Amino acid sequence: MIKLLSSTAVVAMLAAPVVAQTATTTAPEATTTAPAAATTGTSDMGFNYTVEAGDKSAETFIGKRLYVSEVEVDMNADMTEVDQDWDDVGEISDLVIGEDGMVKAVLTDFGGFLGMGEKTVAVSMDDLAVIRDGDSQNDYFIVLQSDRASLENAPEFKWPEM
Repeated sequence: MIKLLSSTAVVAMLAAPVVAQTATTTAPEATTTAPAAATTGTSDMGFNYTVEAGDKSAETFIGKRLYVSEVEVDMNADMTEVDQDWDDVGEISDLVIGEDGMVKAVLTDFGGFLGMGEKTVAVSMDDLAVIRDGDSQNDYFIVLQSDRASLENAPEFKWPEM
């Protein structure tokens, strides 16, 4: 239940800037000493984020398959199918977001059968390669340069009791 609530909170938090997106305009130079927010609306409040190339929605990130590759992965490659050297090890189940709003870790579930016996491991976002799917502009593969044994030996992630 905590995982569901956490996932929902993460999705809501990450989706809020997109929903609240407003068009910004450059205000003419004013001769008064009024603060910039008064002339441009919400620019100082953080409601003016514009999606940039490479931005991913938490909603589409969670549930993606995670692949491991023992060889270095070309971050600029466009793949049309899973590379034969990649091993499908699990699924991204959640994101850990710090108070500063940055993704601290990606939680991956692997092993087990039909949800039984799965192990959750925290992987650093910096260690993941997001490879564009050449067949679809909005789809991608997530690859960790590692091996299955390293994930199996990694400590299990557990949220602290609240």
